[in-house]
Amino acid sequence: MKYAILIVLIALLGYNSVYFEKLSDRNSKTSESFDFATYADSLYTQGLLKAETPIAIDQLLVEVKADQNRAFETYGNRLGIGNSAYFMVSVEGTVAEKTDGLLKVRDKSGTVWPVDTEFIFGNAIRDASRLVKLTDFKTNAEFNALSEALNSIIREEAIPEDLEELRQGDEVTVNGAIKLSKNEDLTIRVVPVQIDKP
Repeated sequence: MKYAILIVLIALLGYNSVYFEKLSDRNSKTSESFDFATYADSLYTQGLLKAETPIAIDQLLVEVKADQNRAFETYGNRLGIGNSAYFMVSVEGTVAEKTDGLLKVRDKSGTVWPVDTEFIFGNAIRDASRLVKLTDFKTNAEFNALSEALNSIIREEAIPEDLEELRQGDEVTVNGAIKLSKNEDLTIRVVPVQIDKP
């Protein structure tokens, strides 16, 4: 009788201490419990805004032309293999044009650089920043959720505030991200992190 009661107790303890759950459900709960917005805000204010001044876009292109591999290795960042990389750059000049969704900045050489102020999506800023790695997160979905949260802060809060009092002819400095490829000429369009009016 004693052994029978002992076996029942062990069975009850074992039943209540072990349970099974789908891995997809577990990953979903982990993602939901992580505050991507707060982490992205910290990444923006403590990382991106306090980072060293990125390389001037015209200087980067000079270095890419002189030694592509070295420039990509020194200034670019890419995840995995591939011929494309993301770069943090700066553009200094005057506002040539300001329209809905686009700011055009003319530098001292007369080159006009388009800055996207509306369609701030994708992974350009996250990857160019070098502040996070894929291995920092359990899944690609979490890694991409961080991009969405970071882009949202920049697109909906930072950039509209920066643009509010900006007018054509104003001097401006734009820090942002671009994508370059070793094998093809991509249209350069700066995805901004910050727009400063001195």
